Amino acid sequence: MSDIECQAKLEILRFLKQREDVVVSREICSHLTERGLELSPRTVRLYLQHLEDEGMVEPTRRGRASGRTITERGLAEIDSADAVGRLGFIVARIDHLACRMTWHPRTAPDGTVILNLTMIQEAQAIHALREMAAIFQAGLGMGEKVALFPAGSRLEDKIVPPGYFGIGTVCGVTLNGALLRSGVPVASEFGAVLEMQEGRPRRFTDLVTYAGTTLDPLEVFIKARLSQVHLAAISGNGRIGASFRQFPSVATEAVLQMQQDMKDTGLNGILCIGKPNRPLLEFPVHDGRTALIVAGGLNPAAAIEEVGIKTVNSALSILYPANRLIHYQEMQREAVSILH
Repeated sequence: MSDIECQAKLEILRFLKQREDVVVSREICSHLTERGLELSPRTVRLYLQHLEDEGMVEPTRRGRASGRTITERGLAEIDSADAVGRLGFIVARIDHLACRMTWHPRTAPDGTVILNLTMIQEAQAIHALREMAAIFQAGLGMGEKVALFPAGSRLEDKIVPPGYFGIGTVCGVTLNGALLRSGVPVASEFGAVLEMQEGRPRRFTDLVTYAGTTLDPLEVFIKARLSQVHLAAISGNGRIGASFRQFPSVATEAVLQMQQDMKDTGLNGILCIGKPNRPLLEFPVHDGRTALIVAGGLNPAAAIEEVGIKTVNSALSILYPANRLIHYQEMQREAVSILH
């Protein structure tokens, strides 16, 4: 199959996806021309027949109109083909939410922070929260606060379905946003599995760059069962989710102040800060930069998954007022009140 044929077929599928009604070949020809693909009506009909033979489109009649509509297989083909185009989506999402959030530990303590959303079955909520508490207590989450959501809660474009219980954990990108409000830009380099030894970061065992993935790395690590967050919390030795970031070395004092301010407000997640222009855990930094490692906000969710409780996770999920978060020591009591 030639490059032009591949491009034309994908454009046809994308056009059909956008349209809810039946589409005739004449409309498809016009659309392809607008996209810089000048093909004869005969060639377009040939490509449509190929797509129909492959099960990606189907002939459809509505009233007097007849044409083609896209099938589930065609939709799946678009998703697969567009994967390369979605590279960098996570980086864009990180920057987007860091700019939109409004929380700052000193100037806007009641502003919005970024939450990850974890959903579990209601029957397992109390057990799950008990497991999560150990992670917060060990300092392996992003701070010490959470948000709890009963079934039916509408959270921006998400809804907690019937029979489920939602748990919001603070996302590590909240640090990016807070530093941005202090005039410090932060570059998120990669998400990783971080080996802990005696409670201290030792080395990265697996990593995925944010610029080279269409998925949040920590979500992937959880489902791949690469973490040992529960073990790390109770023994000091294990594997947790973390992220590697860089900031301008001239802002080191501001970052250290932010670390202390976030500790004071119960939202700290910085595990360690490197030295200017020096590698951190063997990973180099750019000139004039300093590295830091942040605990994964989804680490409490990873601990739930490790004990056999199925989770549905959505990293970088929503913006939420910081003053509505509760301390992890209160979450079991709050959950009992919500569920009963």
